[in-house]
Amino acid sequence: MSDRQPPTSRAEPTELPAPLASPKRFGVAVRPPHYAWNGEHFVSDRLVAVDRTSVAGLPGQVEIVIEGDFVGVVADSLAAAQDAARHLRLEWRAPSGAGQGDATPLPVATGAASRELAAEYAKTASSHRHDYGWPSRLRWGDTPGWVVADCSDQRLMLWGETITPEALIHDLMTLTGLPAERIELYGTTPTRVSGLGRHCGDDAAVDAALMSRQLGCSVAVWLDAAYTRDVHALGQAQCITLSADLAESGDIADYRYHQAHASGDIAAVGLWLCGRPPARRTVAGRTPFFSPYDFNNAQLTTRRDDHGTGRRNEHLAEIQQAFARESFLDEVAHESGQDPLMLRLRHLDDARGVELISSVSQRARWGEALSSATTTSPDRLRGRGFAYSQLPDRHQRIPEGVRSAWIADVEVNRITGDVTLTRLVVGQDAGPEVDTDRLQQTLQARVLGSARPLLGRDPAFDEWGDGSKDDKNVDPTPGGALAIHTAMATKESADAEATTSLLQPLDDVNLAPGVAVIANALFDATGVRFRQPPFTAGRVRQALHDQADSLQEETPGRPTNRPGRRWLKAAALTAVAGTAVMAWPWKGAITPINRPAANLYSAETIERGRLVAAAGDCAACHTVEGGQENAGGRAFETPFGTLYSTNLTPDEGTGIGQWSYAAFERAMRHGISRDGKHLYPAFPYTAFAKISDTDMQALYAYLMAQPAVSAETPANALSFPFNIRPLMAGWNALYHDPSPFEPDPGQSELYNRGAYLAEGLGHCSACHTPRNAMGAERSGQYAFSGAMVDGWEAPPLNRLSRSPIPWSEASLYDYLRHGASSLHGAASGPMAPVVAGLGELPEYDVRALAHYVAVQMDAPAGDSETVQADAAVRIATAQSGPAGMEEGERLFEGACASCHMESGAPSFTSAQISLALNTNLHSQHPDNVIQSILGGVHADHVPGLGNMPGFADSFSDSQVVNLTAYLRARFAPDQAPWRNIESRVTTIRQHNNSPSPTPNATTRRG
Repeated sequence: MSDRQPPTSRAEPTELPAPLASPKRFGVAVRPPHYAWNGEHFVSDRLVAVDRTSVAGLPGQVEIVIEGDFVGVVADSLAAAQDAARHLRLEWRAPSGAGQGDATPLPVATGAASRELAAEYAKTASSHRHDYGWPSRLRWGDTPGWVVADCSDQRLMLWGETITPEALIHDLMTLTGLPAERIELYGTTPTRVSGLGRHCGDDAAVDAALMSRQLGCSVAVWLDAAYTRDVHALGQAQCITLSADLAESGDIADYRYHQAHASGDIAAVGLWLCGRPPARRTVAGRTPFFSPYDFNNAQLTTRRDDHGTGRRNEHLAEIQQAFARESFLDEVAHESGQDPLMLRLRHLDDARGVELISSVSQRARWGEALSSATTTSPDRLRGRGFAYSQLPDRHQRIPEGVRSAWIADVEVNRITGDVTLTRLVVGQDAGPEVDTDRLQQTLQARVLGSARPLLGRDPAFDEWGDGSKDDKNVDPTPGGALAIHTAMATKESADAEATTSLLQPLDDVNLAPGVAVIANALFDATGVRFRQPPFTAGRVRQALHDQADSLQEETPGRPTNRPGRRWLKAAALTAVAGTAVMAWPWKGAITPINRPAANLYSAETIERGRLVAAAGDCAACHTVEGGQENAGGRAFETPFGTLYSTNLTPDEGTGIGQWSYAAFERAMRHGISRDGKHLYPAFPYTAFAKISDTDMQALYAYLMAQPAVSAETPANALSFPFNIRPLMAGWNALYHDPSPFEPDPGQSELYNRGAYLAEGLGHCSACHTPRNAMGAERSGQYAFSGAMVDGWEAPPLNRLSRSPIPWSEASLYDYLRHGASSLHGAASGPMAPVVAGLGELPEYDVRALAHYVAVQMDAPAGDSETVQADAAVRIATAQSGPAGMEEGERLFEGACASCHMESGAPSFTSAQISLALNTNLHSQHPDNVIQSILGGVHADHVPGLGNMPGFADSFSDSQVVNLTAYLRARFAPDQAPWRNIESRVTTIRQHNNSPSPTPNATTRRG
């Protein structure tokens, strides 16, 4: 959860009404399990029943807002509202009846129009035909933030960012029945309006208004990546189909353009759910589209009736049409082997347009090969695209309208999918009276503002951070890293430089080519055609991955169809053969390579790999105390013998310097070394197999960029038959699933991110799940139920937790992020390096981990007053010791009380958290308490906490036994005394004194 407070108004703070500045309640909208826009109808599960008793026992005041199929949960804080939404039990029923059904893609055309188009396409086999889409929501928002609504006294006030204020006001009018003059929007920034379409800030605004209207008070809703579900559910708002035939000369003939709807605006989700959808209407006004090109036998059609917002967004319609048209022409040019710019010039019968395109192409040096001087790594792809548009002027006169020609250069990181707009040359002809300085500034502000939602990040389970930041490669300031050059039709304006004077933006600025030019440049760089925006990192990365897979699968001459039983037989044989290959004990070696150059990968990729390594805590296992990082040699005691971690540095002799990426990935996913030997699952490849391809590649890049260290790995000392590596083939066949992580569609983005980190990179189950006799993790009810590892107990991370004070999500976050929780204690022992590694991760990732673990524990979001009071009672009860344990009390008073009890005497250090709240003292096993007494507690990762010295050399075994028993009796009086303390002290002391380079306080990551 975030403790971020509602921001102040863009105007003076005094102008923001008090109900918006200090909202009384906080709400969370609970969407149906299944809902979608299918192009014609909104389809949703129907609400059948609400079990209000499921949240009756939660702390604070929780209210449920029901209107139709809309469900909202409102509480005193955001954390409490989210917690209540998680516990609320609802019953839904699948939809039925006319016009309902499963969601399907938006149809290209229907009825007679569809049949007519199909007949036209069938006339010639040489037709070019492509479909282009436009999303109902371009993204969920720019950054996480508050949306606050106050609907009372026959007016609605709303704080929130929107890029389509007119559409939002129309939705709010439909919801409330209020006239536009009684709806006040605060916080919107008109200069940031890009015209590209709506985002989910509008959906959050309607959610907040719905809850506020029913409760009669201000309600705040947190807009974050959870609203991505609305983006996917609403799907396409527009589909445009284009086709054309090509004459032998290369000219375009029989050009057909059909768009499904006159506009692409879809109303907010809350309106559909509460049963107040906008009425279908007939769109009036000027011709909804115009093509600047002269094609032989052109036909442009659209459906005239529409739905969504009140007024058709002409800017959005123009951008959609230019995107489809210019993308189509680019595709036709590439498919027919023509230059995209020359193809357009052949069909442009406009002298001003031809002159403008010529000027822009000269300025951008169109036709020259892109220089590779700035590309230092193979994970960078470069491309260039062109797009053109002509719009009528403000009086709807086409010849006097604005011409705009754009050429864009992009760089694509093939590993991360990030797209960098490196150069943009924009030519604008708005007539002889245009002010080129003002035009330059307007283009700088509005074009770069449009690039952010186009190139931003879609949140995904393998994205680092919260997925909300603007594209870091785009500098929105004039004169920044990305320069926009103007190329006008007149010579004297061609060399105009950027200006920093504060001028009012121009109205006649044509931004229509902006989306198409990036799409075309992306195709030139990657060979992948994106027929629907946005071009986010996740989409680009997935498309490149799919492209690589399809190239690997293409085998010339292989039949594509095997009908009937022959196909079934082939499939069965393939499955059997695949199983045999996976279980075959001998694997071939992968050819060694020369160590990759240190600068082979980009800085962004290496930084991502560093975060992956921090999340996986590689150094904790692969570094000997006092040794060089990742040089290996750390010993691990297992029931089968001693194992040593390997050298992960890129040394060619003793490390992984000769490992190709294929060899590295095989080891991480399948547990097979480069030389073909099986690895032991003490190296948790069973968890690392879940790492995404992008993170795997970034980790490889990071490790190969580190200094090489020559360090031989000691020989393992395993008992027979476990020293026979080929036997691991059978173990893998039984216990190892190499498939990557798959997000749970029924869970939130935050949960899936936490699951990806915990189950994959973090390999938490490696320590917190018990193992069977073969050393494999037990599944089902045993998952995260706690285990003993190297003499330490990894406590349960599920409902079996024995913590004296129940964990909350907030406490878990404090513990993982800061190394200590005020109600539970500090991270020490094996968890100390884990917390230190988590300190390298973005805050959102640690919150995701805490959220995932909280769900496993069924933990509440925060610590209630009852819990706080229980903690206070436990601390007060522990102020005096039990009778009859004088020896233990004497040891405690002499060695422990000065730090662990309030005495009033000065002390150089103190334990800030009472032992009465310590989970170790309430465990069924005394091991962690004994380990802490003997080896001490080293919490350097927690500022101000200090360290506790070990007493292994000061206390005898009997003294450790007496002190351990005393601590249990005094600080966990509700627990039964431990019965096996003597034997555990003897065993642990012997284990810690055995010759091993591994200190007992920093063992394998859990």
